[in-house]
Amino acid sequence: RAFPEAGAMGATATFGRVLFAFVFIASALNKLSSLAEGGEMLDSVSPRLAVARRALARKVGIDPLFFAGDGSLVLVATLMELAGAALFVADFALGAKLLMLFILLVTPIMHPFWAAYPDAHTERAVDMIMFFKNASLFGALLVYLEMKPTLEAMKPKSKRR
Repeated sequence: RAFPEAGAMGATATFGRVLFAFVFIASALNKLSSLAEGGEMLDSVSPRLAVARRALARKVGIDPLFFAGDGSLVLVATLMELAGAALFVADFALGAKLLMLFILLVTPIMHPFWAAYPDAHTERAVDMIMFFKNASLFGALLVYLEMKPTLEAMKPKSKRR
């Protein structure tokens, strides 16, 4: 078997985790491909990171991310996303926690629907939908983490000889 006892919940839950994680895996692989090809996607990410850096600098007094370029930040976030998704599929709570951290860090930076959008109503609407989609995914991960120990406890213990 690919997964020992398919974790706490069986084959259906494994399939559900694969489907859930697919959005993260596909997104991460797309970002890695873009970074490998010269990082064209950084053209859309860098302006949003610049806004986040300025906001952090106003709060902290300096840019706490001064040591890392945009490409490095995107790479680290992407690797966190990919590792979290893979671990989640394998039914590790750490995977859910990494995905939650990824969502918490990336969503307000990449989908700030509350920001001013001069003549870009559609972009604002898309960011709002993406923001709340990510909030929903975060909620689903919270449910997973809450249910996992209970389901583990309910799993029948194997008899040892």
